[in-house]
Amino acid sequence: MELFREILKVNKKYNLIENNDIIVVGFSGGPDSVFLVEMLKKLQNFINFKIYLVHINHLLRGKDAVSDENFSFEYAKKNNLEIFIKKIPVKEIAKEVGKTLEEVGREERYKFFSEIYKKVGANKIATAHNKDDQIETFLFRLIRGASLQGLEGIKIKNNNIIRPISEIYKKDILNYLNKNEIQYKIDKTNFENEFTRNSIRLDLIPFIEKRYNIKFKEKIFSLIEEIRENNQNNSLNLSDFTDSENRIILEKIKFLSNFNKKNLLGIFLNKKNITVNRNKIDEIESLIRSNGTKKIDMNKNYRIVKDYTYLYIEEKKENCPINNRTVKLKIPSEQIFDNFKISVNVVENLNIPKQKNQYLLDALYNDIIEVRYRKEGDRIFLDEKHSKKVKEVFIEQKVPKDLREKVPVFLYNNQIFWIYNVKKSYIPKINQNVSKLIKVLITVEEVKWTIINLKKMI
Repeated sequence: MELFREILKVNKKYNLIENNDIIVVGFSGGPDSVFLVEMLKKLQNFINFKIYLVHINHLLRGKDAVSDENFSFEYAKKNNLEIFIKKIPVKEIAKEVGKTLEEVGREERYKFFSEIYKKVGANKIATAHNKDDQIETFLFRLIRGASLQGLEGIKIKNNNIIRPISEIYKKDILNYLNKNEIQYKIDKTNFENEFTRNSIRLDLIPFIEKRYNIKFKEKIFSLIEEIRENNQNNSLNLSDFTDSENRIILEKIKFLSNFNKKNLLGIFLNKKNITVNRNKIDEIESLIRSNGTKKIDMNKNYRIVKDYTYLYIEEKKENCPINNRTVKLKIPSEQIFDNFKISVNVVENLNIPKQKNQYLLDALYNDIIEVRYRKEGDRIFLDEKHSKKVKEVFIEQKVPKDLREKVPVFLYNNQIFWIYNVKKSYIPKINQNVSKLIKVLITVEEVKWTIINLKKMI
């Protein structure tokens, strides 16, 4: 009962499980996951919630994996629990995508969890990380140079992911199961030091305990708790430094101390579950100090982008080729150009409008206005004698690089007269047929979000 009281205490402290929760539980059939489910079953006597088990066969251990799968199925059946089982060829996937077995295993696990999560209408995912996992993670991240946020160990509650037994030692879990004659399976790979974490568990910790301090794990966990408390006390409110699109406003962090800036960046990265270490934080700080728009990779999925005004996280996607098509609009007419609805209307005696989405042009009836994106070497006239490269205009106006290829450029008689929402140009009147010139009002309506971002930036 002592262990269960500890579970109750942790659950109350962090509000892990509440009435009417529907929880997807990662179930390997090993001692940790069996213990977790046993504790959850006890907890159901106090709180009304449902659990569904999820078992993944990674197809890495042959007959042992099949045995674990069968055990998991029988355990669920015996306890009147619904279980979802999936076979995933982790080795093949890892080879295909160029990742480690651990990385792919973790990604595929949570992918399947999410699938079942939606299927059963769950609101939480429970994993069976224990206290030893916390300590091993701390040492693993310490070796890799993690920041203070990274040294918190495995979070007991991280959004919808909960870890109810993360403050119970492995030895206590085994003692409980053996004492109560509760069956479980043993993953033999846990005793192989092929993986870094296993090496920490099998080699490093026993060596330090034997050679230096028998209570080494207790000391480490005390340090983890201290770091957590320190981080909490010194934690900044990220929303105070970000806009509605979760971008850090560079001007707002300008006068933060180095410590607070590093702290804030750690929180920022954690929002995307990006592993935080000192090297990454240092790289980002260097990025912030640089000029112009620049970006650096954080991992295989995300990169950090810094432009003139913001710092934000960008998901990596395949580069799309630049759209080089040109749209020709007859005066008057109306046409859609990608994310924009462009109207060209003849007007009379209208002063030049102040709206940024409009341009008043002197032109000939039935003439052609061209719309496209910028090209290398494009120039825009500032007056009769002076012009400037469109690229330089973008830089001066602090338009982020990623948006420069999405800004429509307007031409009349092969001359750029308007960079939409950025710069209105001088354009000389046509000398001949001056009397036939008419006032043409060009109006641009945005039909998607892309340029809305641009508006906020300039």
